[in-house]
Amino acid sequence: MKIDHPERYDRFMDAIRLSLLVWRDRGGRNAAQLCEKLEMSERTVHRRFRSPETLTLAELYAWCELYGKDPCELLLQAFEASKCED
Repeated sequence: MKIDHPERYDRFMDAIRLSLLVWRDRGGRNAAQLCEKLEMSERTVHRRFRSPETLTLAELYAWCELYGKDPCELLLQAFEASKCED
């Protein structure tokens, strides 16, 4: 896959990663609950945290459900963050 604007892509992914980290830290959920919701091992969940670009849309949606977040809002916020000028 060719990304024409890698800096924008990096900002987009960083915004998603930050949201996932904030939700994890403030969400009152433990790793076991997240693993159960996503139906994956703890190791895989940790990989998704480090590399959210590997999340499927279904996994992202389930993650949002678990934390009571709107997946469309998450993606819109990440898109807006990607437009920021350096």
